[in-house]
Amino acid sequence: MTDWIEIFKTGTHRDSRGRERTWTTADLDKMVSMYNPSDHEAPMVIGHPKTNDPAFGWAQQLKRVGDKLLALPGQVVPEFAEAVKSGLFKKRSIRVNPDGSLAHIGFLGAMPPAIKGLKDIEFSEGEEFSDYDFNEETQEDHMKTVEQLQKELDEAKKQNEMLQKQSNDFKAQADKSIADFAEEQKKSRRVEITSLVDAGIKDGKILPAWKEKGLVDFMTALEEQSGEYEFCEGKKQSPLDWFKGFISDFSEHPLFKEMVKPEKEEEKKSADFAEDEKLASEMASYVTPQK
Repeated sequence: MTDWIEIFKTGTHRDSRGRERTWTTADLDKMVSMYNPSDHEAPMVIGHPKTNDPAFGWAQQLKRVGDKLLALPGQVVPEFAEAVKSGLFKKRSIRVNPDGSLAHIGFLGAMPPAIKGLKDIEFSEGEEFSDYDFNEETQEDHMKTVEQLQKELDEAKKQNEMLQKQSNDFKAQADKSIADFAEEQKKSRRVEITSLVDAGIKDGKILPAWKEKGLVDFMTALEEQSGEYEFCEGKKQSPLDWFKGFISDFSEHPLFKEMVKPEKEEEKKSADFAEDEKLASEMASYVTPQK
């Protein structure tokens, strides 16, 4: 550990006793100017010892760079330096004396390495110290992070609401398309069934009154019945297909044809004229003298 390391920064911090204080660059400059290794060389320790703990190194110098307070390590125990280098002590903490000077630098995050022969450091239990953990985030940074997270959460919520609306619109459109298609299919089937019934009437297999009584509606309702049924052995059919076959198997009946009304007035007049002509011919045969 021969490079400068960051140990503190400006901003609002809370010490180990729960007291908040806002540190400025002027405060850091004061700490740098007050630091004199000849009078008190701040040790590098693990955690924040209350009485005495071994020192794993010493702060030779302090300086401020921007909003950060840096220390130059010296006389660092190799095992401790290796532990820091391997990432076992990623967080630092400082203890500040009541006059604002640096008391020691604490390394946090791992158990102390087992090193023999280190000289213990004596601390006064009665003195009022302030311990500050140094993380890359200050309280202000934390607030910015919270605000950013809230902003991202609001944006995600907005996106989710938009996607939900798009999903609802798509579903409504899909439901409408399905309903329209089903209605068109229903109309098409009704036209087909009506044509079938009209053909049966024309062929003398179906009475016109059956159509008037709702035969087309009945057969359309059969079409809406799902599934197939076994109406005769070995043959499965839908109710409508079975009924179509049932009607088509009807024999032509002359009486049914007689009851069929001509669809057009011209056809009706033509039929009436033919019937009158036939009747006149039969009457003439009776009045003609027999030779």
